[in-house]
Amino acid sequence: MSLKNLSDKLQIDEKDGLIKLAIDDVSTNWICGDDPFIDRLADDKINRFFKSSHLACEINIKNILDEGIRLLNLKSYPKAIKCFDEVIYYDEKYGEALISKSRALFGQGHFVKSLRFYKRAVGAGYPKDLEYYKLLLKKSGEERDGFPKIKQNIYAGDEAAAKGEFELALEFYEKALMDPSKFKNKILYKLFNKKAFILTKLKRFDESLTSFDESLKAHENDIAYFGRGLCKHCLGIDCVCDLKLAVYIDKRYILKKALIFNELGLYGDALDAFNEFLDKHFVIDSAFMSAIEGKAAALENLNMDSSFERHILCEVTS
Repeated sequence: MSLKNLSDKLQIDEKDGLIKLAIDDVSTNWICGDDPFIDRLADDKINRFFKSSHLACEINIKNILDEGIRLLNLKSYPKAIKCFDEVIYYDEKYGEALISKSRALFGQGHFVKSLRFYKRAVGAGYPKDLEYYKLLLKKSGEERDGFPKIKQNIYAGDEAAAKGEFELALEFYEKALMDPSKFKNKILYKLFNKKAFILTKLKRFDESLTSFDESLKAHENDIAYFGRGLCKHCLGIDCVCDLKLAVYIDKRYILKKALIFNELGLYGDALDAFNEFLDKHFVIDSAFMSAIEGKAAALENLNMDSSFERHILCEVTS
């Protein structure tokens, strides 16, 4: 990667074969000149409409990734995973974060989950490590063989859901939930959420709403509030309170919440949610365009200037 291909907004310092990249008051640590991160800052990969914000966010995320790797090397696995999760929240195809989370999970003895993140890393373009992969296959197979039947059903449900086999996934989750008393609440609420979201895929919103209710009984959580709001919206029931309680949720849920707020005429709430999404999503894809179009509509309904958003829509679609 040539430094000449980097955005001209970046400040570049070089010392002893290392470089530091900065914009405004945000900078990387000293990194090697062949660090794969540099390619992420190529001018043609930076959102041309939000260059400064995108560059600053990339650098911040790189620093979080570096901290996670430092913690991984110290075998501080839970703290490392927290860092990697923040990176993956920003970019679910961030290969170095995915492989690092795989290694952290391996260090904790969670081999089945570790294999899952290894596959995601390779799918995102991270180089294959055949020796590590063979070890993961062996260890994950041994771990799976030792799972109790309930846990086997959960993992089978996860795998079916990932393949889009929703009826089969529901069958496995329902088998796992035949005796909810066998689960601690911190596991039970997640399992009810899994079942509920599968039911939304099958458009069985009444049943899904009941499952989200069960999740909240087990443990109050923002994902279940979002799910309740989504189900109620689809059923034509007042959903505003639930959606407003859903704060710590995935980016795709934030975007969906914003779009629902627009539909309901809650343009101020919609605008806040669109801005939250766009603060962490810079890839110019269908989700980005949906957010820009939704934000433009919210601004116009609030009698605010939407010329910038309309300019983006015009330039990208022309």
